[in-house]
Amino acid sequence: MSSMLRLRNSTSSHAFTLVELLVVIAIIGILVALLLPAVQAAREAARRASCQNSLKNIALAVLNYESAFKELPVGMTYTASVPGTGVGNLLDYDSTWTIDILPQLEGDAVHDAFDFDYPIRHVLNEPARSTELSVFHCPSDSRNKDKFQGTGLGANWARGNYAANVGAMSIGSVRLSANLSGTTQPSMNDGKDPAWAGRLKAASWPASTRGAMGPNASVKLSQIVDGTSNSMMLAEIRSGFDATDPRGVWALGMAGGNLVAGHGAGGDDNGPNACYAKADDIPSGAAISFSCDTNAQALQDECMSCNSDSFGFAQSTARSTHVGGVFIAMADGSVQFIEEDIETGGEWGGCCKAWDYLIMSADEAFKPTGFSR
Repeated sequence: MSSMLRLRNSTSSHAFTLVELLVVIAIIGILVALLLPAVQAAREAARRASCQNSLKNIALAVLNYESAFKELPVGMTYTASVPGTGVGNLLDYDSTWTIDILPQLEGDAVHDAFDFDYPIRHVLNEPARSTELSVFHCPSDSRNKDKFQGTGLGANWARGNYAANVGAMSIGSVRLSANLSGTTQPSMNDGKDPAWAGRLKAASWPASTRGAMGPNASVKLSQIVDGTSNSMMLAEIRSGFDATDPRGVWALGMAGGNLVAGHGAGGDDNGPNACYAKADDIPSGAAISFSCDTNAQALQDECMSCNSDSFGFAQSTARSTHVGGVFIAMADGSVQFIEEDIETGGEWGGCCKAWDYLIMSADEAFKPTGFSR
């Protein structure tokens, strides 16, 4: 009898009480809560590294293209005979830099699927432009799986997170700003932007404002006189706020689509992740139904504010979802993380600050005596 009691007592002494069980659960909960931020941070670090690596691969593809064709790809190619002036001409563009470098990214099948007898927006090019290409995606951007649906631009455009640097001028703009030039300039209505075509001889708009790739034009590496390691070639961008937002579209050769332009001195889109009201000026109207005004507060909350522009003044800046800045690729193929508090002229500020010297590839005309990067 006594042995049975001892057995029962021994058994009961090993059982967990309800209080002990609750304490164990609480401890586990605390440990999970402590570890969760570290796990999330590790995942974001992996996504960020993947984003950086993709940008590196794209930059190398651009340089391989340059080795083959002795110049960088054209930012976007469009037919000058399309009626109208300004960025409206770009609706029927023929190709863009991302399409041109696909063979250098082992994307020959997608490249060959485009029918260049028709504009990229044509329904015959929908299968190609809707192709999801992981190399053009930064995994930190949660919106890059939602395709862009343009009204006049056709349906089903796959997203992308990388853009070519056009430079300090806006695409199709008629001026650069009194802070930089003070002179009204011709609109881009004859097939080439004047700053890129070299047609305008006035010192007020020197070719030094250009970046690495432009409308119907590009440069040789030898023309990047600031040095390839000092000049931005590519930058991160964010995918659109919703399906009708044209920003972050890998085959869309427009400001914000796969180009960054007019993102320097003399504007309200000055610097990476610019958070000024109506910062990006993006095409709108019959071709694109997205309304920057309808979504104004939500866009401002994400520092993606924009202005819906009727094809007259297109600009956009480098953007990312990384904390503190963006990745950019220089013209030598190196990738750098640029902090969003890099020195800029601020909203409508004058030229030139550290950011301006990054985006302009031949800026000797603006560089103060003694300046060094």
